Amino acid sequence: MECARPAKLTKTTVKEVQELEEKLGVTLVAYEKLPSYKKLTAAGVARLKAAEKETGAILVAYEA
Repeated sequence: MECARPAKLTKTTVKEVQELEEKLGVTLVAYEKLPSYKKLTAAGVARLKAAEKETGAILVAYEA
């Protein structure tokens, strides 16, 4: 599960994206690049699963 956010673009970049949209005849959406997933040890995975069970939430570990 990934929760991408819209990218924060400069005015210049927005203009470039809009020009590309016109050229391609499409609507483009820019998202922030997500960090890589963190490889957890078996103990780390167990702790994460326990926290998920306790909170009722889905937790995703990313590289810091």
